[in-house]
Amino acid sequence: MNSLVKMSFRFIKVTLCFALAYVLCFLICTVIYIFIKSTFGTSHNMNIDLFWIGLGIVQSLVFIVVYGWYIGKPLVYVIKWIGNIATGEFQAPLSELELPDRKKNQRNNYKPPYQLYKEVFEQMNILSAQLRSNEEERIEIEKRKKQWVAGVSHDLKTPLSYIEGYAAMLTTQEYDWSDEEKRSFSMAISEKVTEMKQLIQDLNASMQLKEGALPIQLKKEDIVEFLRNTVIDIANHPSAEQYKFSFMSLEAVCTMPFDSKLLGRVLKNFLMNAIIHNPSGTHISMYVNKESDKLHISIEDDGKGMNPTECIQVSHSKEHGISIAKSFIEAHNGTLHILPGSKKGTRVEITLPLNM
Repeated sequence: MNSLVKMSFRFIKVTLCFALAYVLCFLICTVIYIFIKSTFGTSHNMNIDLFWIGLGIVQSLVFIVVYGWYIGKPLVYVIKWIGNIATGEFQAPLSELELPDRKKNQRNNYKPPYQLYKEVFEQMNILSAQLRSNEEERIEIEKRKKQWVAGVSHDLKTPLSYIEGYAAMLTTQEYDWSDEEKRSFSMAISEKVTEMKQLIQDLNASMQLKEGALPIQLKKEDIVEFLRNTVIDIANHPSAEQYKFSFMSLEAVCTMPFDSKLLGRVLKNFLMNAIIHNPSGTHISMYVNKESDKLHISIEDDGKGMNPTECIQVSHSKEHGISIAKSFIEAHNGTLHILPGSKKGTRVEITLPLNM
């Protein structure tokens, strides 16, 4: 049945109840008066017509006040509720309206006279919950936007400083650079521009992933072959010419669902960081091991390394796309840890479930 029809029936029912109560009270008072008059006689000379008129006026005023209170009290409460919503208080104070649990039933959950506007309060409660959810979502989006801007600002500083430095060297009049040197500077600037583009793409992907706008694309593939090719790809990069790479896996083949695009970004990010932040001759290795229902990927270098405190700080920072890498790994229901190396250097531990 339509909510408006239900509410109309309740209004009619309440009005009829008040009307019947009014008539019943008037009849009872009249019977009492007639009984008293017949018992004590007519010596008091009370005019029965004036009595009826006075009784009717007093009784009408009382019933009008009570009826108005019964109909109007819930409306006053609704107005206060709307006022609270307008000021940002979305919590519905239903405890004042609802009956105790022992008295609740399928047809009646609210105290009288609030039961009269049952559908109104139910819709108000839904509205409050939706507005509260929207406000929480808005706050979360604002928080993510600030994190995104902070991440972009922080991570773009390094490539921008390189570009600024090379540009200053090219424009200086103190040196006469050869064509080969100019070409080298231009290539370095081009690489940093590419790095900045990739960084912005990763940040956008991370933001979209958190908001659910970029669903993870899982596909069953041989992850061992994928990891091996990733290491080979980085080892063939011009920047990795003076670094040593190795790959070892206890599993020849391991087929599992993963997003090769997102996971590839994470692995290339850490492998490139091992190149950028370590001196020439550093050995960078990847070790893969399957244990129970999880796959463990370890990327370790024997470079400068970090102490445990620095590892914790880096793990919680936005530097070098750590937050982006975490979001991509967490999208696979995996975990990411940055630890000191077994002897020296740094070790990145990634754990992924074999089945999602």
